[in-house]
Amino acid sequence: MSIFEDTLDHYSTNNELSESNIYSKIIFALLAILLNLMTGSPILPFLIFLLCSFLILYFAKIPLRFYATFMAIPLGFAILSGIFLAFLGTGEQIWTLGFGIGITKGGINQAILVFFRVLGGVAALGFLILTTPMNRIFAIFHDLHVPAVITDLAILMYRYIFLFLDVTATMYNSQKTRLGYHNYMSWMKCLAALAGMVFIRTWEQGEISYKALASRGYNGQLNMIREGDSIKEVSIRDWILIILFVILSVFAIIKLGNWTIF
Repeated sequence: MSIFEDTLDHYSTNNELSESNIYSKIIFALLAILLNLMTGSPILPFLIFLLCSFLILYFAKIPLRFYATFMAIPLGFAILSGIFLAFLGTGEQIWTLGFGIGITKGGINQAILVFFRVLGGVAALGFLILTTPMNRIFAIFHDLHVPAVITDLAILMYRYIFLFLDVTATMYNSQKTRLGYHNYMSWMKCLAALAGMVFIRTWEQGEISYKALASRGYNGQLNMIREGDSIKEVSIRDWILIILFVILSVFAIIKLGNWTIF
């Protein structure tokens, strides 16, 4: 098993909020994402990011190092998107590269807004993912009457994504120990071989998994223990906190409007 799988599964299962009602966490996360997208100012998304990060780090006790690693990839995409938006915006140019290309005030405002929207949205989604075991999330699919085939596909995809990441990491390390990736041509050959072998292993694992399921009486539907919460069990305290969060967020949206830096 890969280190990332151990860490993700461990922290999603063993944290201070893992046993709290899943419906309260889902409602809060979805409302935070929705309010994050409704605002026209970067301030509210930034505050949502701070709030969700505080809940993850202080209440759930997720290590800061792992949380930073979790946020690193979406943060990188947000930075790249912001750079492009800064050059593609309209309005007065405040810095130019020549040939009519430059950074505009409208572009910077749009880039900052998108950056903080990504930050707030990922933090809100991360609050749900990092504090809730996946088996409880899949149980919610059943409660919401999601078709069984979609739930089964989601379970299998979640399981085998980490399996094939682990296979890929093992093959990559094996190639590295045999002096692979030492120059450009070696890098390309090793990458092609790696992609081919992962595809073959994926195909083989699919056949093995189906035979294993068939030998255990698989009839087209995965049977799992559905151990989840009820929306009726959401405490009054949680409802009050969620409603207070929504009221303050709506007030901030109305008060800030489309406030921008430039």
